[in-house]
Amino acid sequence: MGAAALFGGLSGYVVLLVATHTLTKAATAEFLAFWSLLFWVMGALNGLQNESTRAVAARAASVGDVRRGARAVPTSLAVGGALCAVLALSSPLWGLHVLGDDWRVLVVMVALAGVAFAGHSALCGALAGRGDWTAYTATVSGEAAARIGLVAVAAVVGAGVVGLEAAAAAAAAAWLLLAAVSRRVRSGTTERADVDAPTFLRHVRATLIASIASSAILVGFPVLLRATSTDVEYEAAAPFVVAISVTRAPLIFPLIAYQGVAIRHFLGRRAEGLRALWPGVRLILLCGAVGAALAALVGPWAMQIMFGEEYDVSSGVLAGLTVAAATLALLVLTGAATLALGSHRAFATGWVLASLVTLAMLLTPLPLEQRSILSLVLGPLVGVVIHVRTIAGAPSDDG
Repeated sequence: MGAAALFGGLSGYVVLLVATHTLTKAATAEFLAFWSLLFWVMGALNGLQNESTRAVAARAASVGDVRRGARAVPTSLAVGGALCAVLALSSPLWGLHVLGDDWRVLVVMVALAGVAFAGHSALCGALAGRGDWTAYTATVSGEAAARIGLVAVAAVVGAGVVGLEAAAAAAAAAWLLLAAVSRRVRSGTTERADVDAPTFLRHVRATLIASIASSAILVGFPVLLRATSTDVEYEAAAPFVVAISVTRAPLIFPLIAYQGVAIRHFLGRRAEGLRALWPGVRLILLCGAVGAALAALVGPWAMQIMFGEEYDVSSGVLAGLTVAAATLALLVLTGAATLALGSHRAFATGWVLASLVTLAMLLTPLPLEQRSILSLVLGPLVGVVIHVRTIAGAPSDDG
């Protein structure tokens, strides 16, 4: 699990390195907007993993009417198809501004990748819910490995920015190959939830609302930044946008990969309340403090070594982004604990309010870097407060 989480975090670095070294600065900014939108959609669908983990684990514990439980993966694929259809139909309203002249083909890529990732997300949730960490690790690692391999091939053959974007999107279907060759992985596609399909969909609705909001901050932030900035301002901000990904990957991507573990952990410690949360909080605060210090000391040098002299970001900005990443990691952790309590409404409320505060800060007249860092700190803190208040109360199921 640790290796898979680390590999998932490193895969984002590899793709960024390939993009910055094979594309112009302006083309890199375009790629980052697509990359952000792709992972916003995939991050939104990650809510299917959270609910599948909870539902399959609860079924294994014989909670609920297990005979009528919905099949997690097929039901989630239908949900993914519906969401991506809405995305495609709404794209004339935003596609050109967010994705540029090739927006039509890029929207199709994102939609197809989203449907595929819905299956990946539910499969990972089912495997985590039944505690099959070997198959879970293989599925998570396989998707990351496929993305690195496909992006590398696209770069070698000189496929350009659209080719890199297509390669990044295609990796979402890697689970289909794994399911075809591994009976252990394939068996996860037949796992059932602890509730029937209508109830499962009602729970999924809450987790998806939260995931759409959380992904806006976790991976969709460059899309929000582009939507609230002029084209010239955004294209010049490519080094800053890369720095956001670089500073948050070491904390956020492993924590996202461990969400299934965290939910199972909190499910078994519901009665402990905030005491069950404290060890994770201490670890995140420690990593955030050490990371911010390292970012201030060696961050500017490391950015130029990895991405080139054009990618010059100040030590203060890098330290601020690292603190923001730690704040966001706290929100991911408290969200997992809140969901484990069955408090779907509070889980969603925390993330939605966090995203709204983040967007509100981006609309202020401050310089781009200042308003971005403030939004990435204040927004998540609001969500943490909502979740902590819920966890401090008695375990409940308001879903």
